[in-house]
Amino acid sequence: MRKSIAIIITSILVLSGCNKQQSVSDRLLNEVEKAIAINPDSASNLLKSISSPEKLDDKAFARWCMLSGKITDEIFNSILPTYQLERAYDWYSSHGSPDEQVQILIYLGRSYFADGDYDKAMSIYTNALDIAGKNKLNNLIGYTYDYIGDLYREKFMFTEAIKKYETAAECFKKENNTDSYACALKNIGREYACIDSLSCAIEILTIADSVAANTKDIEVTASINNALGNIYVMREEYDKAEKYFLKALSTGKEKMPDYVALIDLYTTTDSIDKAKELLSKIPQDDPQYTCSINYLYYQIHNAERDYKEALAYLEEYVDMVDSIVYADSQSKILNIESKYNHLKISQEVDRLKIKQQSYIIFSVICISCLLLIMIVYLLYRKQAKEKIHRQQDELNRIKTDLTYVSLELEEKKKLLDTFKEKDDNYNKIEKEIALLTSNYKELQHKSLENSPTFKELVRLAKQNKPRNDKPLITDKQWELIADEITYIYPNLSKYLYSLCPNLPEQDFLYCCLCMCGFDTNTEAKLLNIASDSVRKKRFRLREKLNIALLNDNTTLYEYLIENMH
Repeated sequence: MRKSIAIIITSILVLSGCNKQQSVSDRLLNEVEKAIAINPDSASNLLKSISSPEKLDDKAFARWCMLSGKITDEIFNSILPTYQLERAYDWYSSHGSPDEQVQILIYLGRSYFADGDYDKAMSIYTNALDIAGKNKLNNLIGYTYDYIGDLYREKFMFTEAIKKYETAAECFKKENNTDSYACALKNIGREYACIDSLSCAIEILTIADSVAANTKDIEVTASINNALGNIYVMREEYDKAEKYFLKALSTGKEKMPDYVALIDLYTTTDSIDKAKELLSKIPQDDPQYTCSINYLYYQIHNAERDYKEALAYLEEYVDMVDSIVYADSQSKILNIESKYNHLKISQEVDRLKIKQQSYIIFSVICISCLLLIMIVYLLYRKQAKEKIHRQQDELNRIKTDLTYVSLELEEKKKLLDTFKEKDDNYNKIEKEIALLTSNYKELQHKSLENSPTFKELVRLAKQNKPRNDKPLITDKQWELIADEITYIYPNLSKYLYSLCPNLPEQDFLYCCLCMCGFDTNTEAKLLNIASDSVRKKRFRLREKLNIALLNDNTTLYEYLIENMH
C-alpha cells in the first residue's frame, strides 16, 4: 500500500513539474506575442531565450514557430528551417484555424524558397491558396500570390510575376490593406521595368505613390519613391529622378540605398560637388556604411579622373566585399551545418520516440494477447467442463434407462413364461416385450454414441495421416473398446463364446469394434488396412462363428444386434 501511494505521489510531482515547465514557456510566448508589435528586436531576444524549443510539446512548438515567422516579417532575419515549420504545420493542420494554417504554410513556403527548392515552395503556396480561398481570407491570398510572384521573378519569368502581383494587389484592395496594396503595385512597376516597359512602370508606380500617401508607414512611401527615382534614371530624366531620391532620403529610415542612388546620379551628371556634399552627410564612423562609402569615394574620384585615389578606394572596397562574401559564405555554411545538426538530433529523438512507442505497443499487444488467450482458454475450459458434465449426465441417464429397461424386459420375459396359452394377455405382453426390446437397443446405441471411446474412434477416423504405417487404435484403446462394448452389450461375450468357445482374443476385440457400427472404409482407416482386407476379416470371423447372413445387405453388426439377446 505504501509503495502504491509513493508511486502515485511521484507521478503527481512529475506531472506538476511538467505542467510548471510548460506554463513558464506559455507565459514567455505570451510576452513575445505582445512585444512583436512594439519592439520586434526585443521579442526576438525573448524568443531566443527558449534554448531547446524542440523539447516543447507540439502545441507550444507550433506557436513558437508562428511567432518566429511574425518576427521575421518585422526585422527580416532568417526564416526557420523547413523541418521545424513542417512539424508546426502538422499541428496546425489538425488543431489550428484556417487563418493559422495559411500563415504557417506561407512561412513554410518561404523556407523552401530560401533553400532554393522552388517546386516544393510552389506546392506549399498552392495548398495555402486552396485553404485561404475556401475561407475567403483575401489578405492571406494576396500575400501568397505576392510570394508566388517572387518565385517567378527568381526564375526571370517577369510576365508571370506581374500577373501574380496584380492578383495580390486586387486582394489587398478588397480588404483596404493600403500598405500591402501599395507594395504590390511597386512590385508590378519594378517587373515592368525589368521587361523595359518603362512607361507602364512609371504609370503603375505613380498610382502606388498616390496610394502610399494614405499610409502611415513611411518605409512604404520611401521604397516607392526610390523605385520611381530608379525608373527615371533608366529613362535618363535625371531631374525627376533626383526629386524622388531626395523624397525617399528624407522619409525613409534605411537611407543608404538612397545615398548610393543619388551619388551615382550626381557622378553620372557630373555634379561632383553635390556628390561630395551628400557623401559628407553619411555617418563615416558607422561600420555598416564603410564598404558603401569606399565605393562612393571610388565613384567620385573616378569621375574627377583622380585614378590613383579611385584605385585605392576601389581596392579597399573589393577587399571588404571579398571579406563580406567570405563571411557570408561561412555564415551560410555554419547555418547549413546548424540545420543539419538540428535535423540529425531531431531525427534521432524521433527515432528514439518511435522505438520507445514500438516497445510500449509491442508490450501492450503481448499482454493483451496473453490476456485474450487466458480468457479464451478459461472460457473454453468452462464450456468443455459444462459439455463433459452434460454428456456425463446424459450418459448416466441413458445407463439408468438402459438398466431400467433391461430389468423390465427380464421381468416381462419371466411373466411371459408363466402363460401357457396364447391368450390376449400373452399377445399384449409379447408386444410390450418387443417395444421394450426396441427401446433397449436404441438406448444401447445412444449410450455407445455418447461414450468417450466411440467419439475418440470417430475423431481418429477423420484424421489424415499420410505415410502412416501403423494402426490408429492402440492396445490401450482396444481395452477401452472392449470394456465399453461389454458394458453396453453385456450379453455379447456370452453369445460369441457360445458360438465359438475357442474364439481368439483378437477376434473378440474385433467383434467389439464391429459393434461400433462403422463401415468398411472407416474400419480400414482405423486398422490401417485396405477396405478389401476389412471385408475378408469380417468374412473369416463369420466363418469362425458359423454365422450365415440372410442376404448380402446384412452386416455382422446388424446380425449380432438382432441375435445376441
